[in-house]
Amino acid sequence: MAGTLRERRKQLLREEILEAAGALMAEKGYASMSMDELAAQVGISKPTLYTYFATKDELVVEAITRDMRRMAALFAEQPDTRTPLERLAFILRELLERQVRAHSLGLGPWPELFRLLCDNDEALAALQQLDRYVVAQVQAGIAAGEIDAALDPAAVVRAFYGMVGAIPKGRLSSVLLLDPPQSVDGLVEIFVRGVRAVA
Repeated sequence: MAGTLRERRKQLLREEILEAAGALMAEKGYASMSMDELAAQVGISKPTLYTYFATKDELVVEAITRDMRRMAALFAEQPDTRTPLERLAFILRELLERQVRAHSLGLGPWPELFRLLCDNDEALAALQQLDRYVVAQVQAGIAAGEIDAALDPAAVVRAFYGMVGAIPKGRLSSVLLLDPPQSVDGLVEIFVRGVRAVA
């Protein structure tokens, strides 16, 4: 019984660390987040933090993987009444809004984070699960005549991912993101109009 209670407490602290890490990454970005600051925010010592996660990279990968699993569950729970294109629009909107909510408009140097995720079996499996869902919706949309069958399905998937990455890249443009919610609406609408089958 004592062992079970101890394990439950350890799991709760692990979850608290991951929640705090996700919030700090969203606020400061991957590179600027420090383990010292994270430990202080959770109210534990840095050595205690390292008993849960041996490195910052390990912690970051676990936090992102956890978030991807949550997203996959959210996407899978969409109502059956939604069409495949409506499902894709929902996913795109959710991914863009997550970026807008993050003050840094992204977690940090994405190529570096992407490499970390691809080097981890669990993270890679979570990425692939999300990708399979997106691909399945594109294929279903084409089969239902909702997405233009003249379009290469791989190009539709790539266009979807291009839209997902459009907000962080917006910082490189002279056009500022003055109204993030309106920008999200616009990007979703551009994708939907671009791939929708003409009646």
